[in-house]
Amino acid sequence: MELTPLRAFREVCRLGSISAAAEHLGYTQSAVSRQLAGLETQLGRPLVRRHARGVVPTAAGEVLLTHAIGILAQVDRAIADVESAESWPGPLRVGAVPTASAKLLPTALAAFNVERPNARVTFAEDVTPRLIPQLTDGTIDLAVITDYPPGLPAADGLEVLHLLDDQLHVALPTDHRLAGKPVIELAELATDSWVEDYAGAAAVLTSLCAKAGFAPRIDMVCGSWLGKQAFVAAGYGVTLVPGLIVPALRGDIVVRELADPPTRTVYVATRAGDEPCGAVTGFIEALQRVT
Repeated sequence: MELTPLRAFREVCRLGSISAAAEHLGYTQSAVSRQLAGLETQLGRPLVRRHARGVVPTAAGEVLLTHAIGILAQVDRAIADVESAESWPGPLRVGAVPTASAKLLPTALAAFNVERPNARVTFAEDVTPRLIPQLTDGTIDLAVITDYPPGLPAADGLEVLHLLDDQLHVALPTDHRLAGKPVIELAELATDSWVEDYAGAAAVLTSLCAKAGFAPRIDMVCGSWLGKQAFVAAGYGVTLVPGLIVPALRGDIVVRELADPPTRTVYVATRAGDEPCGAVTGFIEALQRVT
Protein backbone atom coordinates (compact mmCIF):
# COMPACT_ATOMS: atom_id res chain seq x y z
CA MET A 1 0.00 0.00 0.00
CA GLU A 2 1.50 3.33 -1.06
CA LEU A 3 1.67 6.32 1.28
CA THR A 4 0.28 8.98 -1.09
CA PRO A 5 -3.21 7.41 -1.43
CA LEU A 6 -3.19 6.75 2.31
CA ARG A 7 -2.49 10.44 3.03
CA ALA A 8 -5.22 11.46 0.61
CA PHE A 9 -7.68 9.09 2.32
CA ARG A 10 -6.76 10.45 5.77
CA GLU A 11 -7.30 14.06 4.65
CA VAL A 12 -10.62 13.25 2.96
CA CYS A 13 -11.86 11.69 6.20
CA ARG A 14 -10.47 14.52 8.32
CA LEU A 15 -11.96 17.30 6.20
CA GLY A 16 -15.11 15.43 5.08
CA SER A 17 -14.67 16.57 1.51
CA ILE A 18 -12.70 15.39 -1.54
CA SER A 19 -12.36 18.94 -2.86
CA ALA A 20 -11.15 20.28 0.51
CA ALA A 21 -8.62 17.46 0.79
CA ALA A 22 -7.40 18.16 -2.76
CA GLU A 23 -6.92 21.84 -1.97
CA HIS A 24 -5.06 21.04 1.29
CA LEU A 25 -2.76 18.53 -0.41
CA GLY A 26 -2.20 20.61 -3.55
CA TYR A 27 -3.75 18.00 -5.86
CA THR A 28 -6.63 18.18 -8.29
CA GLN A 29 -9.96 16.82 -7.16
CA SER A 30 -9.83 14.10 -9.82
CA ALA A 31 -6.37 13.00 -8.58
CA VAL A 32 -7.67 12.53 -5.04
CA SER A 33 -10.71 10.64 -6.38
CA ARG A 34 -8.41 8.32 -8.34
CA GLN A 35 -6.30 7.68 -5.22
CA LEU A 36 -9.41 6.75 -3.23
CA ALA A 37 -10.65 4.51 -6.02
CA GLY A 38 -7.27 2.78 -6.16
CA LEU A 39 -7.40 2.05 -2.42
CA GLU A 40 -10.93 0.69 -2.70
CA THR A 41 -9.88 -1.55 -5.60
CA GLN A 42 -6.85 -2.78 -3.68
CA LEU A 43 -8.89 -3.60 -0.57
CA GLY A 44 -11.96 -4.83 -2.44
CA ARG A 45 -14.55 -2.73 -0.63
CA PRO A 46 -15.83 0.86 -0.43
CA LEU A 47 -13.99 3.10 2.02
CA VAL A 48 -16.07 6.31 1.89
CA ARG A 49 -19.75 7.06 1.46
CA ARG A 50 -20.81 10.19 -0.39
CA HIS A 51 -23.72 12.34 0.77
CA ALA A 52 -25.01 15.84 0.17
CA ARG A 53 -22.53 17.56 2.49
CA GLY A 54 -19.42 15.59 1.49
CA VAL A 55 -18.09 12.15 2.40
CA VAL A 56 -17.81 9.99 5.52
CA PRO A 57 -15.84 6.76 5.99
CA THR A 58 -17.65 3.44 5.79
CA ALA A 59 -17.16 0.82 8.50
CA ALA A 60 -14.18 -0.53 6.54
CA GLY A 61 -12.97 3.03 6.07
CA GLU A 62 -13.07 3.65 9.83
CA VAL A 63 -10.82 0.62 10.38
CA LEU A 64 -8.38 1.78 7.68
CA LEU A 65 -8.40 5.34 9.02
CA THR A 66 -7.31 4.16 12.49
CA HIS A 67 -4.33 2.36 10.98
CA ALA A 68 -3.55 5.16 8.52
CA ILE A 69 -3.26 7.76 11.27
CA GLY A 70 -0.75 5.61 13.17
CA ILE A 71 1.23 4.60 10.07
CA LEU A 72 1.55 8.13 8.73
CA ALA A 73 2.49 9.55 12.13
CA GLN A 74 5.28 6.97 12.36
CA VAL A 75 6.47 7.81 8.86
CA ASP A 76 6.47 11.53 9.64
CA ARG A 77 8.55 10.91 12.78
CA ALA A 78 11.01 8.81 10.79
CA ILE A 79 11.39 11.56 8.18
CA ALA A 80 11.98 14.17 10.90
CA ASP A 81 14.61 11.98 12.59
CA VAL A 82 16.43 11.42 9.31
CA GLU A 83 16.40 15.13 8.51
CA SER A 84 17.75 15.87 11.99
CA ALA A 85 20.47 13.26 11.55
CA GLU A 86 21.78 15.09 8.47
CA SER A 87 23.02 17.87 10.75
CA TRP A 88 23.86 15.69 13.75
CA PRO A 89 24.60 11.95 13.66
CA GLY A 90 22.96 10.94 16.93
CA PRO A 91 21.77 12.18 20.31
CA LEU A 92 23.46 15.30 21.62
CA ARG A 93 25.43 14.17 24.67
CA VAL A 94 25.58 16.83 27.39
CA GLY A 95 27.69 16.47 30.53
CA ALA A 96 27.11 18.72 33.51
CA VAL A 97 27.88 19.25 37.16
CA PRO A 98 25.04 17.92 39.34
CA THR A 99 23.79 21.34 40.43
CA ALA A 100 23.05 22.27 36.81
CA SER A 101 20.33 19.59 36.69
CA ALA A 102 18.14 21.39 39.23
CA LYS A 103 16.89 24.06 36.84
CA LEU A 104 19.47 25.20 34.30
CA LEU A 105 19.53 22.09 32.10
CA PRO A 106 15.76 21.43 32.03
CA THR A 107 15.10 25.09 31.19
CA ALA A 108 17.77 25.09 28.47
CA LEU A 109 16.37 21.84 27.04
CA ALA A 110 12.90 23.40 26.80
CA ALA A 111 14.35 26.39 24.92
CA PHE A 112 16.40 24.07 22.68
CA ASN A 113 13.34 21.95 21.85
CA VAL A 114 11.48 25.00 20.55
CA GLU A 115 14.04 25.22 17.74
CA ARG A 116 14.73 21.47 17.40
CA PRO A 117 11.66 19.57 18.58
CA ASN A 118 12.88 16.25 17.17
CA ALA A 119 16.44 16.39 18.51
CA ARG A 120 17.44 13.79 21.09
CA VAL A 121 19.56 14.85 24.06
CA THR A 122 21.19 12.74 26.77
CA PHE A 123 22.60 14.06 30.04
CA ALA A 124 25.38 12.75 32.26
CA GLU A 125 26.20 14.22 35.69
CA ASP A 126 29.72 14.36 37.11
CA VAL A 127 32.19 16.74 38.73
CA THR A 128 34.27 19.05 36.54
CA PRO A 129 37.60 17.15 36.79
CA ARG A 130 35.89 14.01 35.44
CA LEU A 131 33.77 15.77 32.81
CA ILE A 132 36.71 17.36 31.01
CA PRO A 133 38.37 14.01 30.06
CA GLN A 134 34.98 12.77 28.81
CA LEU A 135 34.76 15.85 26.61
CA THR A 136 38.27 15.55 25.21
CA ASP A 137 37.90 11.83 24.40
CA GLY A 138 34.55 12.34 22.65
CA THR A 139 32.30 10.59 25.21
CA ILE A 140 30.24 13.80 25.51
CA ASP A 141 29.77 16.69 23.08
CA LEU A 142 29.67 19.63 25.48
CA ALA A 143 29.95 20.12 29.23
CA VAL A 144 28.57 22.57 31.78
CA ILE A 145 31.42 22.91 34.30
CA THR A 146 32.54 25.18 37.14
CA ASP A 147 35.74 26.48 38.70
CA TYR A 148 34.61 25.09 42.08
CA PRO A 149 36.89 23.91 43.65
CA PRO A 150 38.89 26.99 42.54
CA GLY A 151 40.27 26.95 39.05
CA LEU A 152 39.48 24.85 36.02
CA PRO A 153 41.64 21.76 35.57
CA ALA A 154 44.25 22.20 32.85
CA ALA A 155 43.14 20.65 29.57
CA ASP A 156 44.36 21.27 26.04
CA GLY A 157 41.99 21.40 23.12
CA LEU A 158 38.98 22.96 24.82
CA GLU A 159 36.99 26.10 24.16
CA VAL A 160 35.42 27.50 27.34
CA LEU A 161 32.60 30.05 27.34
CA HIS A 162 31.44 31.95 30.43
CA LEU A 163 27.78 31.31 31.28
CA LEU A 164 27.14 32.89 34.68
CA ASP A 165 28.51 33.71 38.11
CA ASP A 166 26.77 31.59 40.72
CA GLN A 167 26.56 32.93 44.29
CA LEU A 168 26.90 30.52 47.20
CA HIS A 169 24.26 30.46 49.95
CA VAL A 170 24.09 28.65 53.27
CA ALA A 171 21.51 25.99 54.14
CA LEU A 172 20.38 25.68 57.77
CA PRO A 173 17.98 23.51 59.79
CA THR A 174 14.62 25.25 60.20
CA ASP A 175 15.18 25.66 63.96
CA HIS A 176 18.68 27.11 63.58
CA ARG A 177 19.38 30.20 65.69
CA LEU A 178 20.06 32.25 62.53
CA ALA A 179 17.15 30.93 60.44
CA GLY A 180 15.24 34.19 60.88
CA LYS A 181 18.00 36.38 59.44
CA PRO A 182 17.76 37.12 55.70
CA VAL A 183 21.54 37.65 55.36
CA ILE A 184 24.19 35.90 57.43
CA GLU A 185 27.85 36.71 58.02
CA LEU A 186 30.00 33.62 57.55
CA ALA A 187 31.73 34.37 60.86
CA GLU A 188 28.38 33.90 62.63
CA LEU A 189 28.65 30.18 61.78
CA ALA A 190 32.04 29.71 63.43
CA THR A 191 30.65 27.41 66.15
CA ASP A 192 28.50 25.30 63.81
CA SER A 193 29.16 21.85 62.48
CA TRP A 194 29.39 21.59 58.68
CA VAL A 195 28.20 18.96 56.20
CA GLU A 196 30.38 18.50 53.11
CA ASP A 197 30.52 16.09 50.21
CA TYR A 198 34.10 15.79 48.95
CA ALA A 199 37.64 16.99 49.64
CA GLY A 200 37.66 19.74 47.02
CA ALA A 201 34.52 21.40 48.35
CA ALA A 202 35.82 21.05 51.90
CA ALA A 203 39.01 22.84 50.85
CA VAL A 204 36.97 25.73 49.46
CA LEU A 205 34.94 25.92 52.68
CA THR A 206 38.13 25.92 54.77
CA SER A 207 39.61 28.73 52.68
CA LEU A 208 36.46 30.87 52.91
CA CYS A 209 36.16 30.35 56.66
CA ALA A 210 39.84 31.20 57.16
CA LYS A 211 39.18 34.61 55.61
CA ALA A 212 36.31 35.01 58.10
CA GLY A 213 38.65 34.19 60.98
CA PHE A 214 37.80 30.60 61.92
CA ALA A 215 38.39 26.98 60.95
CA PRO A 216 35.18 25.07 60.09
CA ARG A 217 34.35 21.87 61.96
CA ILE A 218 33.34 19.33 59.32
CA ASP A 219 31.64 16.54 61.27
CA MET A 220 29.59 14.99 58.45
CA VAL A 221 30.76 13.94 54.98
CA CYS A 222 28.12 12.83 52.49
CA GLY A 223 28.65 12.35 48.77
CA SER A 224 25.31 13.54 47.40
CA TRP A 225 23.06 16.58 47.55
CA LEU A 226 20.17 14.37 48.62
CA GLY A 227 22.14 13.18 51.64
CA LYS A 228 23.58 16.59 52.50
CA GLN A 229 20.09 18.09 52.63
CA ALA A 230 18.85 15.24 54.80
CA PHE A 231 21.61 15.74 57.37
CA VAL A 232 21.05 19.51 57.43
CA ALA A 233 17.28 19.02 57.86
CA ALA A 234 17.94 16.60 60.74
CA GLY A 235 20.06 19.21 62.50
CA TYR A 236 23.50 17.66 62.02
CA GLY A 237 25.05 20.79 60.53
CA VAL A 238 24.95 23.55 57.93
CA THR A 239 26.28 23.54 54.37
CA LEU A 240 27.17 25.85 51.50
CA VAL A 241 24.70 25.77 48.61
CA PRO A 242 25.30 27.00 45.02
CA GLY A 243 22.54 29.24 43.71
CA LEU A 244 21.84 26.91 40.78
CA ILE A 245 20.48 24.20 43.06
CA VAL A 246 18.40 26.42 45.36
CA PRO A 247 15.15 25.94 43.35
CA ALA A 248 15.36 22.17 43.89
CA LEU A 249 16.12 22.08 47.62
CA ARG A 250 13.71 20.35 49.99
CA GLY A 251 11.25 22.44 51.94
CA ASP A 252 12.36 21.49 55.45
CA ILE A 253 15.64 23.39 55.33
CA VAL A 254 16.23 27.15 55.29
CA VAL A 255 18.43 28.82 52.66
CA ARG A 256 19.91 32.20 53.45
CA GLU A 257 22.16 34.63 51.58
CA LEU A 258 25.69 35.25 52.79
CA ALA A 259 27.06 38.73 53.27
CA ASP A 260 29.81 39.38 50.70
CA PRO A 261 28.86 36.02 49.12
CA PRO A 262 31.52 33.84 47.54
CA THR A 263 30.82 32.93 43.92
CA ARG A 264 31.79 30.23 41.50
CA THR A 265 31.86 30.66 37.73
CA VAL A 266 29.85 28.35 35.48
CA TYR A 267 31.12 27.66 31.95
CA VAL A 268 30.13 25.62 28.92
CA ALA A 269 33.04 23.79 27.34
CA THR A 270 33.40 22.23 23.88
CA ARG A 271 36.26 20.64 21.97
CA ALA A 272 38.40 23.17 20.11
CA GLY A 273 38.76 22.56 16.40
CA ASP A 274 35.49 20.64 15.97
CA GLU A 275 33.52 21.61 12.89
CA PRO A 276 30.56 23.84 13.83
CA CYS A 277 27.55 21.67 14.59
CA GLY A 278 23.99 22.96 14.67
CA ALA A 279 22.97 20.84 17.65
CA VAL A 280 25.94 21.87 19.83
CA THR A 281 25.63 25.52 18.81
CA GLY A 282 21.87 25.44 19.36
CA PHE A 283 22.17 24.03 22.87
CA ILE A 284 24.84 26.57 23.82
CA GLU A 285 22.58 29.35 22.56
CA ALA A 286 19.73 27.90 24.63
CA LEU A 287 21.97 27.90 27.72
CA GLN A 288 22.87 31.53 27.07
CA ARG A 289 19.22 32.53 26.64
CA VAL A 290 18.19 31.11 30.01
CA THR A 291 21.13 32.43 32.07
